[in-house]
Amino acid sequence: MAEARPQAQVFDARSGDSSRLDLSGIRFETEPKEHVIHRAVVQELDSKRRWTASTKGRNEVRGSGAKLWRQKGTGRARVGDAQSPTRYGGGTWGGPKPKHARFGKRINRKEAAAAFNGALSAKAADGEVFVLDSLSFDAPSTKVARELVGRMDLNGPVLLVLTDDDANAALSFRNLPEFAVVTRREQYGVYELLRAREVVFSRAAYEKLIREPGGEV
Repeated sequence: MAEARPQAQVFDARSGDSSRLDLSGIRFETEPKEHVIHRAVVQELDSKRRWTASTKGRNEVRGSGAKLWRQKGTGRARVGDAQSPTRYGGGTWGGPKPKHARFGKRINRKEAAAAFNGALSAKAADGEVFVLDSLSFDAPSTKVARELVGRMDLNGPVLLVLTDDDANAALSFRNLPEFAVVTRREQYGVYELLRAREVVFSRAAYEKLIREPGGEV
């Protein structure tokens, strides 16, 4: 007996009717691999770091470069200049520099695709993928968006995936605290998928996702 395909709940924003949609293809039928997903999440979080931490080396701090006192005959320990890392106010040795951003975590394209498809497939298998039909807003309205969410019975947090044509919808949903709204594929990854409890696609965003290279049915 063939294993049943995962399904998404389809909700019509105008009529309020709901139906089921079979989710097929590599986007929704990839076996999740925890170690690959973990690598992808680490890489994504690492890439979001601002890498602005910076310390001053001995050649960047103020102070005399001359030897503070002679080597012998003073009864004190030998010492160099005031910029030495061993002295108060001296430079830092081995501290962070912004240039370290070049050495962030890396993951190849094949692993990144496998992690994304695996995370989305896990969401689909758990019944946490939704598709919104007839999603049209004549003007931005948070009130209308909140009413729509109430009819869908979402628990949140929710990742709402729209397209650039859904500008009014994006402005309407972004004011809801439990919603993270994105309009392009590069704006969300494995971390955003796992952070959300439900993933909601507009019909246009869903069709665009499965048409992308690597997402064909």
